[in-house]
Amino acid sequence: MKFIGKFGEYLTLTRLLENEVEAYPAIKINQDSYDLTAISKSGRILRIQVKATELQNKSTNNNIGSLAREFDFLVVVVVHGEREADCYVLTHAEAHAIRGTSKLLGISRLEKRASVVKAELAQHKEQWRRIRDA
Repeated sequence: MKFIGKFGEYLTLTRLLENEVEAYPAIKINQDSYDLTAISKSGRILRIQVKATELQNKSTNNNIGSLAREFDFLVVVVVHGEREADCYVLTHAEAHAIRGTSKLLGISRLEKRASVVKAELAQHKEQWRRIRDA
C-alpha cells in the first residue's frame, strides 16, 4: 500500500469517531510527537500515536519503532487485505511492556509460513472504549 501511514491515521480517526470519541488530526507544528488528539468522555485530552503495517509483506515480525515519543495511546493498524485492517489499541506502558527489552515492537510472527499478529496483541484488538473511557 503506497500511503499506508496516512491510511492508518485516517482509519484510526474514522474508528474513533464511529465509537463516539471526539478526535482530530494533531497539529504538526506543536504536536509533532503524536498523530491524533482525542477527547475522552471525561474530557481528558489524549495523545494518540498511530503506526501502520501490512501483515503480508517480506518482514517476519513487522517491527515498529519510535516508542520513545510522548503519547498516551498507541494504535497499531495491521492491514491484512486490499481494504481490510484491524486496529490494536495499547497504552504507552502496554506497548513498552510488550516490546520488552527489544529496540522495536514486533507485531507479527510466522505460523505455518504465514504472518499472523502476535497473541500478545489479541486482547487489544478494536478496544476503542479504552480511549473513550480514559
